[in-house]
Amino acid sequence: MRNRTIPLVWMLLVAGSVHSTFAQEPNGDSEDSPTSPPSVGAAPASDLHNVQKQIFRDYERFEKSLFDVAEQMRRKDPEQADILYRARSKSQEENLLADMELIAELLRSSEEDGEKKSAQYGPAVDRQSEVLARMESILKLLDSLDARQRNAELIKKIEEIRKAAIRTIAGQKDTRAETLRGRDSKQLQDAQKKVQDQADDLAKKIDDLNKQQSEEKESNDSEASEQKEGEQTEKGSEKMDENETSEKSGETKKPEESEQQSTEDGSEQKPGEGQPKESKQGEQQPSDSQQQSQQQSQESQESPEGQQQQSQQQQQKKDEQTPGREQLDEARKQMEKAIEDLLKDQKDDAVEHQDDSIAHLEKLKAELEEILRQLREEEKETYLTLLEARFQNMLRRQLQINSETKRLDEIPKESRPQQSYASKTNEARKEQEDNAIDAEKALNLLREEGSSVAFPEAVEQMNKNMQVVVSRLANEDTGKTTQLVEVLIVETLEEMIDAFQKEMKKQEEQQQNGQPQQQGQPQDPALVDQIAELKMIRSLQLQVNRITQQLGTEVVDPSAVDVDQQTLIDDIAQRQKRIQEATYDLSVGRNK
Repeated sequence: MRNRTIPLVWMLLVAGSVHSTFAQEPNGDSEDSPTSPPSVGAAPASDLHNVQKQIFRDYERFEKSLFDVAEQMRRKDPEQADILYRARSKSQEENLLADMELIAELLRSSEEDGEKKSAQYGPAVDRQSEVLARMESILKLLDSLDARQRNAELIKKIEEIRKAAIRTIAGQKDTRAETLRGRDSKQLQDAQKKVQDQADDLAKKIDDLNKQQSEEKESNDSEASEQKEGEQTEKGSEKMDENETSEKSGETKKPEESEQQSTEDGSEQKPGEGQPKESKQGEQQPSDSQQQSQQQSQESQESPEGQQQQSQQQQQKKDEQTPGREQLDEARKQMEKAIEDLLKDQKDDAVEHQDDSIAHLEKLKAELEEILRQLREEEKETYLTLLEARFQNMLRRQLQINSETKRLDEIPKESRPQQSYASKTNEARKEQEDNAIDAEKALNLLREEGSSVAFPEAVEQMNKNMQVVVSRLANEDTGKTTQLVEVLIVETLEEMIDAFQKEMKKQEEQQQNGQPQQQGQPQDPALVDQIAELKMIRSLQLQVNRITQQLGTEVVDPSAVDVDQQTLIDDIAQRQKRIQEATYDLSVGRNK
């Protein structure tokens, strides 16, 4: 899936560069001026217009490819296909193509009836900012499934490292306590050496993780580079085709083009120009890339700028390491010093070094816990994105089912063509079955996340409502009770989507405002807050009440209840019991 997102990444980069080119007006002029000229050194309006048109065409192809790839993956990987379908729907809902075309028009300069029309940079900047934000949201959706898997794996590994750090701290504290008690120096040396071995194993775990992350980053950079080269080659081929077409149509070349071509052909090339130097026999000349690398290396050693660049690269490599690695190295040094003190039977000095070691290990543990907190926040965001996308698809399909059920019910019974009516209700039933399958997948995702009580229960009861609709449509029952249950399904979906969107917005605002997070033991952040959980339980109770009232209007004689009615009555009783259990679980914090 990762390579599927690369085209959109490049479009974001190109669109962002176009945006930044004309986002700054000279002399601090406001962007509100519709015809303000671009900043000094900016590309001409015609160039910006052409670039924007190319972005429009690229995105048009990208949007189409989302559907094509989703169709190919629908059977093999339905979860990935759902994300692609949702991304395409979201792109169309956002009207991105129309906005890109409008931006291109805003950047177009023209002359009509003797009047010159200038590019409107201010409105173009505003539109471009909005488009970029919406493109980024689609990219986040496309990457959500892979991001969840990557985060889950990384959390698991960091948690293992954290537990190893806790064991090392405990071992060091025990050895320190034994040193204070004045135990035999030889035994203390062995105990301290054992703790040092634990620290060495911990260092190896961190180094292995850093190596894996570095390899993954190089692989991603390589994929992105190959994708960019492929796109450039494709565009170059298109240009060549255009040139060939122009030549065939009898167009003459410009002098500069002829001169360039003759140079490339080598027919007018001066002796020695552009020719590789002949090497001596048996002597291999270094390649261009090797020469360039050697030259860059030499320049970096000689010039202050090169030394600064090398220092920045080293710092970047250091920043990419798992935080806390330096603290661990310091702790290991203090352990070595403690062993040396114990060899000299200097136990007081050994205790001081053991204290320093414990302090560095505690800092390591704190930094690992901060990483876990950040990863779990990212994991929560990914779950919210995935769930919101799935529920949006389910809502769209459910509204169509509800509309069709209502339309069929409005057909008078005496004028219903039996075969056609049965066929239509059967189609609606199949659609409802598909939605029930999606509800089951969403339920599995909520259970996997594990922090919510009310929402899994709401999805489970919504799934039961869907099964009720399936059963009634199979019996060609499109009446009031069927329609009510369908309405309850829509209400549940809308409430969950609203809750997820509010939670994503709140999380985004926290990140922008840089709100301080709680320190200490890293806990899995709740998918939604307690208020959203309570609201969902209230909604479930109201749904039970409404279905009960509707059944009361249908069941006139309790002794003459049909099978479907009795099944629904039993189901409602079970739901009431489960709502009670969910309320209790929430009150005692069983989900935490």
